[in-house]
Amino acid sequence: MAKGTDADAARKLAREAKEQGMSASEAGVSTGASKQIDHKTHSERQQDHQESQGKS
Repeated sequence: MAKGTDADAARKLAREAKEQGMSASEAGVSTGASKQIDHKTHSERQQDHQESQGKS
C-alpha cells in the first residue's frame, strides 16, 4: 500500500462532499484542527525558536 493512500482517499471524500454542497467537516471526512496537539501564539512560537538556538 502506498504511503499517501489514506490521504488520497480523504481528499476524494472531501471533494465529493463539496460537490454535494457540504464542507468536508460537515460530511465528517476531515480531521480538522483537532489533530493539532499544541496551539501557540506567534510570540510563544518566536520565544521557543529563540530558546532552541542555544544563545544566551
